[in-house]
Amino acid sequence: MPFTLTTFDAALQAKLNTASVNLSAQDYLLLTKAVAAAIEVSEGVSLLDLKNTANGVAGLDANAQIPLAQMTLAVPAQNTHSGKFLTTNGTSTSWAVVDALPSQTSNSGKLLTTDGTSASWTNTATLSSISTTGDVTSGDQLYVGSGAAAFETSGTLTSAAAVFKKASAANSYSQIAFQNPTATSSTDIIAYMDNGVDADGWIDMGIAGSTFDDTTYGITAPGDGYIFVNTKTGKTGNLVLATGDNGTENKLVFAAGGFASGNTQMEITPDVNVHIEIPTPSTSATTGALTVVGGVGIQGDMNVNGNVAIQGTITFGGGGTTVETANLAVTDPAVFVGTNNQADTVDLAFIGEYATATSPIIASVNNKALTSNVATLTTVASHTFLAGDVVTITGIDATFNGTYNIIAVPTATTFTYAKTAANVTSAAVSPVGTATVNYRRKFAGIARDASDGIIKVFKDATTKPTSTVNFSEAGLSYATVKMGGAEIGSVTNTEIGYLSGVTSAIQTQINAKPNTASPAFTGNATFSASSGVPVTITNTGSGNSFVVEDESSTDSTPFIITAAGNVGIGTTSTQAKLDITSAAGTASLRLTDATNSTLTITHGSPGNLLDFNFAGSATLRFIGNSVERMRIDSTGRIQIPAGGVLEAPLTTRSVSTTSDTPVIADAGKLIEFSNTSTITVTIPDNTTTPFPIGTQINLLQINTGQVVVAGALGVTVNANPGLKLRGQWSSATLIKRAINTWVLIGDITA
Repeated sequence: MPFTLTTFDAALQAKLNTASVNLSAQDYLLLTKAVAAAIEVSEGVSLLDLKNTANGVAGLDANAQIPLAQMTLAVPAQNTHSGKFLTTNGTSTSWAVVDALPSQTSNSGKLLTTDGTSASWTNTATLSSISTTGDVTSGDQLYVGSGAAAFETSGTLTSAAAVFKKASAANSYSQIAFQNPTATSSTDIIAYMDNGVDADGWIDMGIAGSTFDDTTYGITAPGDGYIFVNTKTGKTGNLVLATGDNGTENKLVFAAGGFASGNTQMEITPDVNVHIEIPTPSTSATTGALTVVGGVGIQGDMNVNGNVAIQGTITFGGGGTTVETANLAVTDPAVFVGTNNQADTVDLAFIGEYATATSPIIASVNNKALTSNVATLTTVASHTFLAGDVVTITGIDATFNGTYNIIAVPTATTFTYAKTAANVTSAAVSPVGTATVNYRRKFAGIARDASDGIIKVFKDATTKPTSTVNFSEAGLSYATVKMGGAEIGSVTNTEIGYLSGVTSAIQTQINAKPNTASPAFTGNATFSASSGVPVTITNTGSGNSFVVEDESSTDSTPFIITAAGNVGIGTTSTQAKLDITSAAGTASLRLTDATNSTLTITHGSPGNLLDFNFAGSATLRFIGNSVERMRIDSTGRIQIPAGGVLEAPLTTRSVSTTSDTPVIADAGKLIEFSNTSTITVTIPDNTTTPFPIGTQINLLQINTGQVVVAGALGVTVNANPGLKLRGQWSSATLIKRAINTWVLIGDITA
């Protein structure tokens, strides 16, 4: 039954009648107002002690005291407020509906809660019943701090059980404090999975007490902070530490030894590296910035800038692992490679790297970047750099300039190298810088080729070998091996086998052996003698042919050839004079080849002499297909037998451009010019193009572009009336009269 002023008034009147108290109407009114004002509920506690409220009727406690200040408050109008309580906020009063309280019997220490319809006592309060604003909200949220509820809405928080908002001073902090005062225990914040219990299915963050000593968690010492994960059986149970991708770096940073130091011991940079920077030297397997008890597996290259001391066995092979280091100290007497190489598909090798000078390879750089001590440069056009090349950078800035080894070539227009410096955001380089490669990395080594089982010593490979060596790579060659006093170059195994049975110096044995075996020459036989000693070859047959070369550049002693049959003579020397002399006096010396087909006599250098000297009135005859075709007698006359033809074949070179410079091969040719614009023909200086004196070059204008002849600096071209061809289909001839003097004759004009 609701507790109202009407029921209170009747109860008060009954009480006064029982006590035989007579009050005037004015006194009664004042007493009623004072009592009504005193029944103020603040923070859920009445100023008067209400008793026996279970039946909706309140009894006055004999010890209840009514504050005098409350007795002066005016009572608001009572009409339309039947059944309501009079309440105050400390300044004014108003009527409000208050449900009757449930019985307090056997409910000591409990909380009064309501479901919106009726009230009841409970040992547990739900979050919906607690709010710093005094509002009852729907759902299980707890809002602490001004603006907490607004933040949940504006922040679009997902299923937030509690929202806290607490401002703090600059460089200070807000906190949710939790302390376990028991020194032998710990203070923990635990989150459980959907089926988690105390034994498993939880993650725990906490700190051990000052005398904590629980052997169940022996990994922690007193005062240690920790994060534990203990999942359910069958689950992965991973502890995941991760960063998002919204930041500019998104690293995982590990630091120890002081919050104010600013030093980090380890950083994990996404998709770049795990960097440990602790300046602790390593003098044993248990010292250094990183120590590992157990095996270490590495897939990829390992670069060590320092000494490597290994107490156990190094095993290479299988996966083609590469180890690069400045120094390698091995205590065992042998290095073993190829363990368990059952398929025999990899080359077992020891390979070295070196740099060789190369023609400068230059590229312009228009962009720079540096991330995690790796510099990346972009070139304007495609470069031909290779990983390992030595590159010199100029014209960018102090961070990037210098000489480095290229570590990678990601694209045709980018390359990278190691550079220890602060990160540099990708930026354009203006004006452009320069990257120059003067030295190219190459590889040499000794390897057992798995494809044929042969052990090979090689050099000058430009591709870094991994599991195999590309022995067919362009530029790779087999190196000379020196063993003691022996040097073996490109000698084959068969050739080495020929040494079997040698009992003394080979050359000594060869010199002592006379030509008793009558060897048959299947190729060109070369005979040589010291300076001043003639070489005499006597041909005793009638069908044999010889080719004799004078190998000396200064020897003027002629070859003396006694030829009863056919003899072929040639020279490749650039200086020596080859004299062919008939030893038979006035007899003819016939020069033919073995099959009576084409005979070619070639001298090694223009300007040197190829002399045919004949005693008496001998004649030089040219025989083709057993028929005499031409002869030169001792007086210098050239005779062409009846039916023969003396001709000089004319060849043509076409020019479609507006300029041209004749070359040696144009001598005796016809040059045709087809452009419709003026065409300039420049006669070159004798030092650059030494045309023989008497050279003739024919010019023909076959289009409307007029051909104009000019001499280069120092060259004179004479003509009358001028140095231009008159028009289309005009022709003229250039004739060299002296070292740098020419004349132009033909259909020409000024």
